[in-house]
Amino acid sequence: MSYSPNRNKVILQSIVQFFVLAVLVSLPILIVRTDVLILKNGLSERSLTEYSEQILLAATVCCHLVVAYCQPACRRFLALVSGFFSVLLIRELDLFFDEAVAHGFWVYPATFVAASALIYALSNREATMKGFNAFVSNREFPLLSFGLVLLLVFSRLFGMGSLWQDTLGDGYVRVVKNMVEEGTELMAYFIILYSSARYAFSIRRAQRELPQGARPCEQ
Repeated sequence: MSYSPNRNKVILQSIVQFFVLAVLVSLPILIVRTDVLILKNGLSERSLTEYSEQILLAATVCCHLVVAYCQPACRRFLALVSGFFSVLLIRELDLFFDEAVAHGFWVYPATFVAASALIYALSNREATMKGFNAFVSNREFPLLSFGLVLLLVFSRLFGMGSLWQDTLGDGYVRVVKNMVEEGTELMAYFIILYSSARYAFSIRRAQRELPQGARPCEQ
């Protein structure tokens, strides 16, 4: 049985993606291990893990801003997506705002970004819904959704202090709970960035392959 070049290409891409994902879920372990065993910072606010999360979030925001620039028809919904990840980034930078301005100040820029994105998106609901439909129809959306579920649901539930206190009893050490929670969050951020980068790349590639002036949202 012979395989067509396209089929061989799909097989190769699947294998490559498997190994890329294997690396992505391994990096958080390496980073957390570096913090705990080498830097011995107890995964504080000034840890390699925290800095990595901030960098990954900033890169994720940039990916969606690139797509928004390339696809004006999807721009209103992508403003919501970019705003959402920007709020997460601002929250991760809470220590910076605490030291530079005042404790808890991060809430104000986060609220401003969220309100601005909502107002812009709601100013044309039809365009926003079209952008939403295109966004969820993209083949990278399931992986992005998985990353968000890891971040917003699994890491929160699995990192609950009560769970680890009940499990470890007198042997409870807070850094263990932090390793689990922060490690899972970091893995989620890697997956989110990976899917966002693939999404931006697919849109850019589709744009280059289409006639001049054609700018569909979906791939």
